[in-house]
Amino acid sequence: MKKIFLALLFLPILGGAFYMFFSGGAENPPDYYYADEIEDVSEWSEPDSPAVPETTEKESGPPPAAGPEPSRADRGAIVEIKDKFFIQQCNDIYLNPDEYVGRTVRLEGIYDEFKDDENGWTERFVIRYGPGCCGNDGVAGFEFLYDGPTAPKQDDWVEVTGTVDMKKGDDGEEYLVLASSKLRVMDKRGQEYVEN
Repeated sequence: MKKIFLALLFLPILGGAFYMFFSGGAENPPDYYYADEIEDVSEWSEPDSPAVPETTEKESGPPPAAGPEPSRADRGAIVEIKDKFFIQQCNDIYLNPDEYVGRTVRLEGIYDEFKDDENGWTERFVIRYGPGCCGNDGVAGFEFLYDGPTAPKQDDWVEVTGTVDMKKGDDGEEYLVLASSKLRVMDKRGQEYVEN
């Protein structure tokens, strides 16, 4: 029994030694090492890579201006959320709000609203149904702020275009909304159930 235990103990050590011997040891790390796992990458070289000659010439012209990188909001393009990857695009906006605040988003979906008769306010949503805990009972979409003269009917198919913004709720927490929204009721309904 003792011999089996010792064999099982030394087998991984012996296997590691064989691997180091036949693979060239630490001088040739495997391809799957990441740069932050390697202490000194400069000692290793790719065998098939040509050496890059060092140059001493300096670029002419003024140095590039050091300034803040333009935000995504400055890029100007409207973020179109379509049927394919609908849930993933909505999730990306919710998970990375700093990258989207100030950008314009356009999407189509089902109009839904919640009226609080006690406070007299209405929350409006554009949503689509997706996978949930019990089939397609999950929802994806956004709350949007809208001051238009007439509101659509519950379950109308709408197109909403709005600017991503953060709104402070009654509990003091900030949450994402589409502000300055334009709303258009569509004649043709789109895909109500999305999978990704």
